[in-house]
Amino acid sequence: MRRKVVACSLALALTLQLTGCATIPEAIEYRQLTTNYKMTDTIFLDVTKKAKYRNVYVDVRNTSQLQEVDTEVLRKAIADKLAGKGYNLVQDPSTADYILQVNILYFDYYRKTGAKEGAAGGAIAGAIAGGAAGGRDVEALILAAIGAGVGYVGGALVGSAIKIETFAGVVDIQIMERAKNPVIGKIITEAKQGTATTIHTEQQINTNYQLYRTKLAVTATQTNLKKDEAAREIVDKISQQIAGIF
Repeated sequence: MRRKVVACSLALALTLQLTGCATIPEAIEYRQLTTNYKMTDTIFLDVTKKAKYRNVYVDVRNTSQLQEVDTEVLRKAIADKLAGKGYNLVQDPSTADYILQVNILYFDYYRKTGAKEGAAGGAIAGAIAGGAAGGRDVEALILAAIGAGVGYVGGALVGSAIKIETFAGVVDIQIMERAKNPVIGKIITEAKQGTATTIHTEQQINTNYQLYRTKLAVTATQTNLKKDEAAREIVDKISQQIAGIF
């Protein structure tokens, strides 16, 4: 009789503990690693140039608060995928037909209260993400990637023993494509000085490259996902998406 009472008490305690947070079925659902990605804008490279322009220079930086994503690992992953498509990786940017620059802007554990509702809203917010480089745009882009499939972010199951973890990475991508004719442009800077003064400067530029920019968010979700495992998966997806532009 005492065993039955203890068993019932434990079952009741577990039920109360799980109320309002993730459940065991959700933990089982996310036992396999799930990834999603979202790009702010599509880049269309000139198809007539792609047939003969085969030299690519790749530069990767990481200015995020976490360094689990190794820049050399990501650069090699991108280079390998481009080489698999017939491109030549060059060490001198002046000899390149394409100059590809990638910066890891954000990489961290991502958790948001009311995640299911937030992710659904993020899919809409993501449509306007990327207009500026502020934190709101990064969050909207992450939520758009999550809302594309997972719809769940974080949450403890039994104490802190089991968790559904979501890690997110956001990268800035810039591609410079060699042009047949000179490309003429203007760099405009609005620099604020103090609270009431703005300095407006302009610089005429004349270059042989056409410039394209976009942002890419990648999320990885799994029960008890480790940061280094998430980093490896995010590197693979980032390199895959970037190579897909070429």
